[in-house]
Amino acid sequence: MLHPAMQNKRLGYLGLLAIITLFSGCSSTPEQPASRSLTPNQLLQQAADSGATGSFVGAAQNYLQLAQQSSGNQQQTYLLAAANTLIRSQHIDHANNVIAQIDPAMLDPQGQIQYRFALARIALYEQQPEVALEHLRLPGNSVPLAERQTWHSLRADAFIMSGDALAAVRERIALESQLSSADEIQRNHQLIWQALNQLSSDALLTLRSAPPPDELSGWLELGHLYKESLNQPDQLRMQLQDWAANYPSHPAADQFIDELLTYQDIQLDRPKRIALLLPLSGNFAAPAKAIRDGFLAAYYSRSNRRYSPEIQIYDTSDDVLLGLEVYQQAIDDGADMIVGPLRKPLLEAVAERGEIPVKTLALNYLGEETFVADNFFQYGLLPEDEARQVAERAWLDGYNKALVLAPEGEWGERMLNTFEKHWQQLDGKTVEVQRYNPSLHDFATPVIRLLNIDESRQRKDELQQLTGPKIKFEPRRRQDVDFIYVAAFPSQARQIRPQLKFYYAANLPVYSTSHVFSGKVDPTQDRDMDGITFSDMPWIFNNGKGHQPDWKLFTDTWQANAQPFKRLYAMGIDAYRLVSQLKNLRSNQQNHVNGETGALYLDENNRIHRQLLWARFRSGKPHLVDTVPAAQNKPS
Repeated sequence: MLHPAMQNKRLGYLGLLAIITLFSGCSSTPEQPASRSLTPNQLLQQAADSGATGSFVGAAQNYLQLAQQSSGNQQQTYLLAAANTLIRSQHIDHANNVIAQIDPAMLDPQGQIQYRFALARIALYEQQPEVALEHLRLPGNSVPLAERQTWHSLRADAFIMSGDALAAVRERIALESQLSSADEIQRNHQLIWQALNQLSSDALLTLRSAPPPDELSGWLELGHLYKESLNQPDQLRMQLQDWAANYPSHPAADQFIDELLTYQDIQLDRPKRIALLLPLSGNFAAPAKAIRDGFLAAYYSRSNRRYSPEIQIYDTSDDVLLGLEVYQQAIDDGADMIVGPLRKPLLEAVAERGEIPVKTLALNYLGEETFVADNFFQYGLLPEDEARQVAERAWLDGYNKALVLAPEGEWGERMLNTFEKHWQQLDGKTVEVQRYNPSLHDFATPVIRLLNIDESRQRKDELQQLTGPKIKFEPRRRQDVDFIYVAAFPSQARQIRPQLKFYYAANLPVYSTSHVFSGKVDPTQDRDMDGITFSDMPWIFNNGKGHQPDWKLFTDTWQANAQPFKRLYAMGIDAYRLVSQLKNLRSNQQNHVNGETGALYLDENNRIHRQLLWARFRSGKPHLVDTVPAAQNKPS
């Protein structure tokens, strides 16, 4: 693919003069007084000296003057040198002007490759990785050894920018054979590691295509081990020993492994005294106690018995002023980590203190863009996270026209507004929204309006007036939509789904959030929800099997009383595990922790978000579906 500017008429001699004048006028590096009378060798030396001191615009002027005095291949070579110098100084518009004058056919083979590299660099600066990769589309054996380091490096950068982390890792593995210095190799390993961090733990596991000691598989397995160790960090050293035995000659087997262990120690931040602040008396006592029990269960089932923080539990009650006194008391008692508060009014009061002297993991959220302090974090089961993921899932499934059915009231508006905001960011269109009264048991009216059944009946009445009473008629639903997002709880969803089917929308995909599922498999109750695709936390689907603590611990202790608080037990478990992971999550926004409530990651406002699993009701039971649709499993 030719650079777009190549399609324009070449500027020629006058264009060179114009560009030289332009640089003379805009450059912060003054033109040398006698530069116009220098010999070509002197101009070359001056260009080299200017480039060595960072005066790239001055160097570009020298190369352009050389091109002005030259012709043929030599002129094209000087133009390319000027363009590359301008790219180095990030004067991309000026580099485009110069490179538009180059006729690549007049360059020698090495110059033609360097010309492609220059176009690729410009494309990368302009955030066009696909264009860069097109310029770099060369058979490997056609790239001279001297140019392969640049070629692999540029391709790796383009793949990372396009979202294809695996291809970037492959390029950097190929690049390593071209590197000679220890510093270059170390830097390459760091860039491989950054690319691996963009892949999920599951992806790192499944992308391995060859057994040990394959180098790529070694990197992928190393990345997988490290991500999994974030949940049980003390097992990493032993696992790395097993990895080294399987990959004894791997480039990462020596220095990088030591760096990785050091990096983990830096990432982990283990407090010695944890204060857990919850409203254990008052209106929120029952959910608060479930979170407390999950927190303590995670502590007692921890794999690392050498780490035994002291945990002090405080009752904040429902009183904000008393809660503030409790928060201060926890600080005075020597806590170096506070988990809580849970209730939003107390959370707002703590944030308004101004100073947060002790690292705090709040168990609720303030406003969407609220940043309190570097050591103040927010975590909870945020419904808006789920509405946002409905939009993402529908988009990944290839849809772009949505109907929305949401309940009246504050919760319904939150779910609706979050979905619509994110759906618009994905260039999706919300065709219609209807609200329903959640206290009713018949939702036919909003469903009829949502599907335009009422308009279909109106058309029938109008036609009947023209043709007479004898007319065969079957209502038709609207045909201008791809799917329906239903915000509902189980009692409503069990009624809404059959009514959608009754009104001719059986074949329209329906998406929802975890709120449609009680958390307990009940085929008799949930059979009417067949076909609904919804998101939920891993804890719900695996019941803690293979995990510590196990869900059975809670059911054995609390019997039937445990079920309504199932998700809150998981929240307590993850709250404990997050205590030592906040520094790790903060160090790189690509990092995440595979928790019971989802894959947990941190945004720029220290708000922890959850990436959930997806399931679909079939025969009244939820069945997991692919996290990322196969058709969309491509760079984005």
